[in-house]
Amino acid sequence: MSNNIIFHDEFMVEKVNPDGKKFEKVSRLICKGILYEVELLVDINSEIFEIKVEEKLGVAIARNLSLDGSETYEQVVGKPSLLDQYDYAMHGVAYKYKHVEGSTVEVHVSHGGLLARLKGDERHLAGIKVDDEVYTLIRRIEAAPGSSSA
Repeated sequence: MSNNIIFHDEFMVEKVNPDGKKFEKVSRLICKGILYEVELLVDINSEIFEIKVEEKLGVAIARNLSLDGSETYEQVVGKPSLLDQYDYAMHGVAYKYKHVEGSTVEVHVSHGGLLARLKGDERHLAGIKVDDEVYTLIRRIEAAPGSSSA
């Protein structure tokens, strides 16, 4: 795994648009982390990446897209990157880091209006700081039962 990945877990999609669909091309996912039990709320462009309840996703938060751990990354056509390992990616900025209770924190990231919130133990989310530019990378690990998409 790249040194640029500051958080990674597998998530089970528990709900899609729990409060109804607010925008035609956007779905809000509510997911639960399998390893670290982090709660993830994330908005995605459902026109290009449709997700269903009970799908299993791999989610990573990365500083940049470099595979070799370097601090800078220049995107060049044909050059391998973390994008090659994921199905969906968003670039954004962490705008809020909030202590909730005990060692539980919330990290909020805006991806140009598509929002993400990670809530869990500070040990797993401490690498994400306010004003950090990050990439949220998502890949489908397992389709929902009865689904033909993989």
